[in-house]
Amino acid sequence: MFARYHRIWRRKNEPGAVIDFKLHAVKSNHAKGLLITACGVLVISPDGLLTRLISVDHWTMIFWRALLLCFGMWLVLGFTCPGRVWQQYRTLRGGALLKVGAYSLGMISFVFAITHTSVANTLVILSTTPLFAALVSRVLLGEKIEMRIMVAIGLVAIGMGVIACGSSGDRDASLLGDLVALLGAFFLACGFSFVRRFPDASTFAAISCSGLLTALLILPLAAPLSVSAGDLGYLAIMGLGVVPVGSAMMFMGPRYIPAPEVGLLMLLESVLGPVWVWLALGEAPGPYTLAGGALVLLTLAANAAWAMKRNRSRPAHLARRV
Repeated sequence: MFARYHRIWRRKNEPGAVIDFKLHAVKSNHAKGLLITACGVLVISPDGLLTRLISVDHWTMIFWRALLLCFGMWLVLGFTCPGRVWQQYRTLRGGALLKVGAYSLGMISFVFAITHTSVANTLVILSTTPLFAALVSRVLLGEKIEMRIMVAIGLVAIGMGVIACGSSGDRDASLLGDLVALLGAFFLACGFSFVRRFPDASTFAAISCSGLLTALLILPLAAPLSVSAGDLGYLAIMGLGVVPVGSAMMFMGPRYIPAPEVGLLMLLESVLGPVWVWLALGEAPGPYTLAGGALVLLTLAANAAWAMKRNRSRPAHLARRV
């Protein structure tokens, strides 16, 4: 027993052992990031199905979803930042309030789109958010757009065109819903860019405040008391569990793994979401959605994989950062 612990002690004190432990920490954090992000995607993937199961009009749905999300993210803040919840809200000052507005508009766009076009169309179009984020970051942060991003944008545009062509003849899809989903991707991209522009502002607090802002804006158009007990149950699952918990876990992922890997895992939602709706409600994606969606998802996956390969080519640099 003593010899075993002596060998461990010697290993810790050998030259280069510190680097070994740092590399082990990198691998441990990487596995943690993969697990957190994957679980977040699995938690939030039934969001489209829950939206489909609710029978109220889209304005009332947006109101209750937003109001419950406000409270749900407050609970998440209480769990992740015990004793410092109010301080997190106080970080939302000045330009950081733009995050609140962007998330609010993105939430409205998502619900409107998913109630006016197919779930598959909505999720595939929203998966283009990282490409919009590259364009927005060019304007807000002055970041250079790499050639691979430009190629990906071109291919994704072709895929979006194929999806739009199919929406005119698909009973579950509409061009209006597709356009609003595209607008939602832009607003979410703005939100992600504002996260980088104002890194000291709490993202969880911004999402919570965006829920309250959205509920107040939509209230004149909604009929909150018309919701049945069953619909309110689905809304509670969505606003208090699926969306806040899933979003929180996906936002925690980039703390441990590179953003391209997070983006690659998030593409699973675009696959799982339509599958749940198809299994539960029989809403199968049309041929144009399958063709255009395949081009979009493969392009995004290849783009993320290329970025991952480039990041992993510098292991020593990563080890020094731990």
